[in-house]
Amino acid sequence: MTVGAIFVFIIKAVVVVMFGMNLGVVLTWVDRRQGAVIADRVGPNRAVMWLPRAVAQALAVLPALAISAGVIAYVVVEKPLPADRTDRAVFFSQLAIFFIWATGLVIARRVDSRGVRNSFDGFIQWIGDPRRIFYAGLAAHAVSFVVAVVLKGTPPGRQIRDFAYFGGAAVLAATILFGAFYSAYSVRNDERVGIRLIGLLHPAADGLKTLFKEDFVPPGADRLLHALAPIISFFPALVVMAVVPFGDTLCFATKNGQIDYGHLIRMVPADGVCVDGAVKLQGLDLNVGILYFFAMAGTGIVGAALAGWSSDNKFSLLGGLRASSQMVSYEVAMGLTIIGTLMIYGTLRLDDMVRWQAEHTWGIFVQPLAFFLFFAAAVAESKRIPFDLPEGESEIVAGYYTEYSGMKFAMFFFAEYVTVVTASALMTTLFFGGWHVPFLFRDGFHVVIGNTLVFTQPLTQIAVVLIGVCAFIFKVCALCWLQINIRWTLPRFRYDQLMRLGWRKLLPAALLNILATGLVILALQSGGASTLAGLDMLAHLSMVVVAAATIGLAVWLVLFLIKPVKKRRMLASTSAQFAAARGGTRSARMGA
Repeated sequence: MTVGAIFVFIIKAVVVVMFGMNLGVVLTWVDRRQGAVIADRVGPNRAVMWLPRAVAQALAVLPALAISAGVIAYVVVEKPLPADRTDRAVFFSQLAIFFIWATGLVIARRVDSRGVRNSFDGFIQWIGDPRRIFYAGLAAHAVSFVVAVVLKGTPPGRQIRDFAYFGGAAVLAATILFGAFYSAYSVRNDERVGIRLIGLLHPAADGLKTLFKEDFVPPGADRLLHALAPIISFFPALVVMAVVPFGDTLCFATKNGQIDYGHLIRMVPADGVCVDGAVKLQGLDLNVGILYFFAMAGTGIVGAALAGWSSDNKFSLLGGLRASSQMVSYEVAMGLTIIGTLMIYGTLRLDDMVRWQAEHTWGIFVQPLAFFLFFAAAVAESKRIPFDLPEGESEIVAGYYTEYSGMKFAMFFFAEYVTVVTASALMTTLFFGGWHVPFLFRDGFHVVIGNTLVFTQPLTQIAVVLIGVCAFIFKVCALCWLQINIRWTLPRFRYDQLMRLGWRKLLPAALLNILATGLVILALQSGGASTLAGLDMLAHLSMVVVAAATIGLAVWLVLFLIKPVKKRRMLASTSAQFAAARGGTRSARMGA
């Protein structure tokens, strides 16, 4: 293994670990925020990092100067713009438009919260509703994109392309500088500046605080096993991410039989496969990737059982027994749910599963029942509400980590959120196409329905890979958000209901899914060319549905975010007045 290969492996390992850890931190923040909203209490937005005014101004201006200089240097080095690089002009123009309206929205929010301090603040306030800035930005995006597509290849189009490239880069650099200098100027009269990062500093402060808390070990506990249990629970939850591919293969050039990591191939054919210079965006490339995932994830059972047994506490022992029996039961159901997907994909390699879905259709369309079964089992594996019987605060205090404090408790606590991330990453890979985006091939977008090419847009390899990585992250975050919402939606099961669901509902349904999958595969194999053509058309239509649903969801989300909040204030000094203001109470004669 060369030095370059070792360096690339270290980078991939760091990326995988930091992705799981940081997303776990964000989930803790989201969970506490959501709990604060539901319980109508103060959320975790109290941790503030106070900086001297000069330091805060330097942190705002210096990075902006470096980024702007980098943008200008890039444009100068690439001058003149190659004839076939319209994509760069579109990219810089769209990025400049985005920074303009995003900066305007941020400033409008600041002006609304602290008031007008200068003439520019007065101009922003004169605009009125900040949604006007957003709508104007969307209109500018649409107009510039349509003009670039319609006039592509024409003399006016080439002139607009050059202007969009150089002008867009200049406007982008100027906007970044303006935003930085505005931030520095707006705090010129403050002695110190508080940085909250929308509340993300609070979970970071909590994590730092646990390092200095007392590490209490019960007198009768087994000190070695008591210390090993949180490590055994946390480590597998993180390392299973190593086999999950988070992007498509990068194709580098080769030189003298070695990979030239400094030369990335610019364009890759739609069906091109690089062998010599291939670098998979995956921590570990194993032939038995899915088996490695289950083997490592299953060792978390040992950590929970050891924690309960080694604590010398009856409540902890009961929680450890609950955790081990629950995790074993749902591991069986979870393993059987993916048998149907393995029968269809025909491989144990997770990256090959993603490629099968990219060539055909996503796993959610071919194994819908398996997804719902796997999702239920994954939520149970994370031991979160409504499957939090091993902790059961109202029954057994805190379950298997009752006798844990400080960083050991934090490892148990944080392992649950990391488990949510890893389960979401695996579900994304198995059922939602991994990094795949509908109609995105290795050489760009090609909207094909049947034998008809509707739209095509070539892209460079790095652009395709980045889009795939962003799509993977978005899918994982969406599934994590869904699991977090379940916590505040469903009540806790009784323990007999929990075990009955696993052994008498999920397990038979998983076996039935395997039988149905086998029968369908045999039926399709006996079909002719017309059957295969029909399946291909259905696969294309499924991608159309996914693309349309994604666009519709994005539009709905934007409209939801910019919709003004309607608040009604109701003053009532007594409960009777409050009930009367809400329309009265329902009463009925008490029966025997």
